[in-house]
Amino acid sequence: MTHPITLPESELEVMLCLWRHTQPVRTAQLWQEVSAQKQWTLSTLKVLLSRLEQKGFVECSREGRFTLYRALVSQAEYRRKETSSLLSRYYQNSAKQMVASLVECGQLTDQDLAEIAQMIQKAGENHVT
Repeated sequence: MTHPITLPESELEVMLCLWRHTQPVRTAQLWQEVSAQKQWTLSTLKVLLSRLEQKGFVECSREGRFTLYRALVSQAEYRRKETSSLLSRYYQNSAKQMVASLVECGQLTDQDLAEIAQMIQKAGENHVT
């Protein structure tokens, strides 16, 4: 199954909704959740779900008269691929440059910096031979 690295914003909105569910979810429930934020029609949602199914991100099943959807790609997997793509495209695969950019533009809180420092320390301990 080949997944495109970056989903269009509208398809990502649907995936974000699906990722909040641990069990397959009915179309009507998805529409109710998505329509709270977007002014989409039910047919728009169905088109987006169909595209996601064709791309291998979503599985569709039937339960009686209901159509159920579940994510086939986890949010963690998608984030890893997106992060890798971002790192490659904008930072020439340099995590150092990416973190420096976040620091320089003031995007990191003191708590973020402390947690990142702990992650780096733990990663360093795991690399000691």
